[in-house]
Amino acid sequence: MTGMFEHTLDAKGRVFVPAKLRERLGASFHVAIGASKEPDGEVCRYLALYPEDVWQELEEKINALPAAQAAQADVLMAYAAPCEMDSQCRILIPPILRAYAQLGKEVVITGSGNKAKLWDRSVWEQRSAPKLDPGMVAEMFERLGL
Repeated sequence: MTGMFEHTLDAKGRVFVPAKLRERLGASFHVAIGASKEPDGEVCRYLALYPEDVWQELEEKINALPAAQAAQADVLMAYAAPCEMDSQCRILIPPILRAYAQLGKEVVITGSGNKAKLWDRSVWEQRSAPKLDPGMVAEMFERLGL
């Protein structure tokens, strides 16, 4: 999945899912906690939106792990929620997940390979702005071998 889409959470905690992402996410998918560690050590929270096939692969990987390792995924599984879009192509983000990701009214949905990510807008802007520096972009391409 690719792209960046700015939206708002309504008073009930619903967000519109853009058409480009709806095609890949499908009618039902899972939303789960996520976090990324930045080069400076800062950790940014987001929510991950997994299409059903990707979610099933993730569950299979977790189930194949030894019990001690699989237990580390308990929090991921406990706070994951199935989502279905309403007739207006919105999903309801459960309150506990909104709180985890510290989502305000303004949010950003980004494509991220086989999933999408839902960020608080201010977190996304703070995280992405430095990465738009041409030197950082060149370094990223180099690390990726492109």
